[in-house]
Amino acid sequence: MNYKTINIKEDHPTVELALANLEIEMEVARFEGCKVLKVIHGYGSHGVGGEIKRNLGLWLKRAKHQGVISDYIKGEEFFVSEKLEKIKKVCPDLLGDVELFYINSGVTIILL
Repeated sequence: MNYKTINIKEDHPTVELALANLEIEMEVARFEGCKVLKVIHGYGSHGVGGEIKRNLGLWLKRAKHQGVISDYIKGEEFFVSEKLEKIKKVCPDLLGDVELFYINSGVTIILL
């Protein structure tokens, strides 16, 4: 498997701690030769987007612009995204992940 799953909402961290943990996990993944991260961040208790999800989106947009990551795909856009072709090339194993077979707004895929 050439992707790694991390859960940044586990133990209900603050936004700052969740994003700090993400940065650490990204470095570990790169060291291990992993090219894709599946990030579990949750979607908020009312399904409209919690603080971690909202701030992660802003962080990812900035990280892509700065070249820290190659790209990202929100879980709810996974199978409707033009980025799916990129995933097929970089990480075909991800296409077999059952958590992505339905619209899952609590997950985001990061291409390192």
